[in-house]
Amino acid sequence: MPKRRIKEEKPKRKVGKKELLIAPIAMGAATLVALVIIPSFAPPPNPAQVCLKESQHNIESFQLHPIIEVIVDGKQMLLPDNVGKQPKDGQECLRPIHTDEVGNVVHIEYIRPIRFTLGDFMSIYNMSNAINVVNNSTGTDIVQTLNLTNYNIEYSYFSEAGEFTNVARPSDMPPFPQDNKIVARVNLTSK
Repeated sequence: MPKRRIKEEKPKRKVGKKELLIAPIAMGAATLVALVIIPSFAPPPNPAQVCLKESQHNIESFQLHPIIEVIVDGKQMLLPDNVGKQPKDGQECLRPIHTDEVGNVVHIEYIRPIRFTLGDFMSIYNMSNAINVVNNSTGTDIVQTLNLTNYNIEYSYFSEAGEFTNVARPSDMPPFPQDNKIVARVNLTSK
């Protein structure tokens, strides 16, 4: 009977320096594409312009309830119950910043914690250079549409100093905090 020949193992080939660099370079290139190149061609949507799914209303994990006062010629007005519920592309759309009822409490909800400011609220509230306010001075809710070109507008928020601090633009206000301890004010004075 013939003897079996035992195959000799070939010595393992050593990996060269160039081959070692291929994986980190590929990962770096993929990261560059994902973080820099793709967002410049297809940026993520502005969270203030996203539509919440109707089934997600009031169940999102991130919810805030800041107070926004609207003062028109020295009189306190209320926000209508339809802020942030404007149609988009012919479909009903509930924005992450909206009102649930007539008053001065704004409801913010989103799938994750996010930093919204009074500027984000105003971009939704002021859709066509006009806003709706509710006058309740007679005990009956009367909706009024105000053309913002007829008013001087001042924005402020109640600060840690214990007073209202004016800001030049609504986006200059600090983000709405998680503890809901902020009051933002939109003061309209007739021209």
